[in-house]
Amino acid sequence: MEYIDITLPLSGSIVPVTVIRKNMKTCRLKVYPDQKIVLSMPKNVSTEWAENFINKHAMWMDKKLEEFKKTAKYEPALEVKDGASVKMLGEDMIFSVSEGSKNRIHRDNNIIYIKCTDANAQDKLVGQFDKWWRNQAFEIFDQRVDHWYHIIEQYGIPRPCISVRRMRTMWGSCSVGKNKVTFNFYLLKAKMACIDYVVLHELVHFIHPNHSRQFYDFLSVYMPDWKVRKTALDNEVSCAL
Repeated sequence: MEYIDITLPLSGSIVPVTVIRKNMKTCRLKVYPDQKIVLSMPKNVSTEWAENFINKHAMWMDKKLEEFKKTAKYEPALEVKDGASVKMLGEDMIFSVSEGSKNRIHRDNNIIYIKCTDANAQDKLVGQFDKWWRNQAFEIFDQRVDHWYHIIEQYGIPRPCISVRRMRTMWGSCSVGKNKVTFNFYLLKAKMACIDYVVLHELVHFIHPNHSRQFYDFLSVYMPDWKVRKTALDNEVSCAL
């Protein structure tokens, strides 16, 4: 597979288009609800032609992406109750909810123990869990940034600060000017290998800001199986609890 970057005319953002060469006679350009863009084309078509074709259809792709964003259906809100489950670090975690004198949460293997002063108040339970989840996400993402930081440190880049917030279309984003990386609240659902892919992906942007060929070549040096990790992340994890 190849990746060609396109600057969207409406938003001005840069997105990668996945180019797949097949035994086919015509080209097919598809925009998917999860914001993926894929160009399938015959094996003998040049990359230069593909770039021109993609740029020619930039406005159409931009509008399709915006349509999908507006019509995206949100999954039902998480219900925190005894016996219910939530995906965390690629595994199903079971809630054990009980009433107590203080609000407390801790995890032991695959059980998330929640004590609440009012175990029947769903809004309090969800709020309590939400805060705990965000703290867990920040701690783990921060640790993984520490793990991979040495790769960009050798280029004189200061260790970026991180933040966690809910995002519907991205697993992570970076602001080179602010020396900051933001990770998706829901990324904690993914396996550690997938989390590491997102972390390294964002850190590499401090060296190669765009999704250029140099960016992917650099990423491949330190994570040769990044495509496998990305596919697993996109197919197995959703931006909702």
